[in-house]
Amino acid sequence: MNLLRKLSFSLAFVLAALSLRAQAVIDLSAYIDDETAAQLGDNNAAALKNKISKIITRNGMADAAGLFVVTPTLTITDDGAVDTGMTTLHVLRADLTLSVKNLFEDTVFGSQTISLQANGKSMEACMRSLINKVNVNDARFAKLIGDVQQGIADYYTRQMPKILAKVNSLVAREEYEDAMAALAVIPESVDEYEAVEELKVQVYDKLLAGEVTRAVAQADILVRQGDIDGALELCRACNPVSPNYGEVIRFLNRLDAQAAAAEAAAMEQELRKMDAEAMRARTQQEAAVEAQSLKAERAESSAKKGKSLGEWLFGL
Repeated sequence: MNLLRKLSFSLAFVLAALSLRAQAVIDLSAYIDDETAAQLGDNNAAALKNKISKIITRNGMADAAGLFVVTPTLTITDDGAVDTGMTTLHVLRADLTLSVKNLFEDTVFGSQTISLQANGKSMEACMRSLINKVNVNDARFAKLIGDVQQGIADYYTRQMPKILAKVNSLVAREEYEDAMAALAVIPESVDEYEAVEELKVQVYDKLLAGEVTRAVAQADILVRQGDIDGALELCRACNPVSPNYGEVIRFLNRLDAQAAAAEAAAMEQELRKMDAEAMRARTQQEAAVEAQSLKAERAESSAKKGKSLGEWLFGL
């Protein structure tokens, strides 16, 4: 895939992700406090939390961690016992209230109470039976979830100055991931959401730019340590939509140039080595020829003088 296609694909992915997040109205999460969990028991608390999660998602909201939660309160209105002759049955009547609130400020945006009745051989069994009778498709819960959306949107509208100040502070400290998280919880129903989307893109650009700068710096260190593969892996992990992706391109071009220069230097050294070996071989060959020639000349001269070559060499 060429660079232009990579850029187009990555940009489309980012915009699609932002668009999908924008369509999610508001994030809520099921939350059970310690007191209620102790009242219900661990297994029953987990079962009730699961039912609350289903109520959230079945009514068009996302079950995701955030400022806003749906939390239960179970109030026992009657606790009795019936002796059947063979065993004693516990009979419970209780009111279950689901409240939508800001977890940190304890601001309640809406609540709905339903009455339940159950019996069992033990208190835990009664609690389990009560929870089993909670209908996740109850229209009263659906109305609660729908009604709180506007209240939460109004809350965000009032809190926008504080949120934006927090985001700007995080950006100034280059804590871009936290800034993105702060922006991500704002629903699209607030009046200033268009400005929020623009700020998301700006912060995301800064986040990507920081990742590229760190990756290139680390890759440069790896190259000096001889870990070329590690450096290339860091470069491949960089997002092509980063506003400073050119740093990656320039680094790779420089790496290519260095590799080419090193290859050329190695080749030149090899050629020089080959030339030196060829020169030595040629010199040795010429020396051998010259020695043979001189030997022949001396032999011929000695023969003319009536001496053998041995006599000429050793004075014999």
